[in-house]
Amino acid sequence: MKRLSVIAVLVLILFGACNKEKGDENYHVSFTVDGINKTYTAHVLGHLDTTGAYIALTILGGDSPTSFDNYMGIYLDNSPGNGSITAATYQDNSANFSVLTTHTRNGIEYHSGQSVAQEAIMFGVTITNHFKLIITSMTSTTIRGTFSGDYYINGNVQTGTKLKITNGDFYVKFQ
Repeated sequence: MKRLSVIAVLVLILFGACNKEKGDENYHVSFTVDGINKTYTAHVLGHLDTTGAYIALTILGGDSPTSFDNYMGIYLDNSPGNGSITAATYQDNSANFSVLTTHTRNGIEYHSGQSVAQEAIMFGVTITNHFKLIITSMTSTTIRGTFSGDYYINGNVQTGTKLKITNGDFYVKFQ
């Protein structure tokens, strides 16, 4: 669960530090949550952090840079494998990468990704739709891809309270 806190901290830092630029109308983070379409265009961004061999990628979409009640955040890092983050498929059961994600809806957090999948194994809970992130293209200025999975309230698989997120699609500019 410690890694889920990392996403929340990154959201606070990146939402507060970045502003939408004019002409960004094509940048978006969109998805279907329990059959309802949701699209963020007001404030979307990607951030790539490299420190030595460590690489961390964050993708964010929200209503505004100051709203933390409704957003989608995706976090990917190259631990423990130290490989490159490239156009590829990343799943919550990867041995070489850590992938985490948070969707906050009306102030309630739902999580998916590696720590949730590990908790499900520990408690014998079956996740029907494991989190999957597909990066389809990545340049020095933009990143594009898709995502989907089951998101559990506060990352707690034991409650059974979850959201099914499908048709996730993003195209964001690196900040």
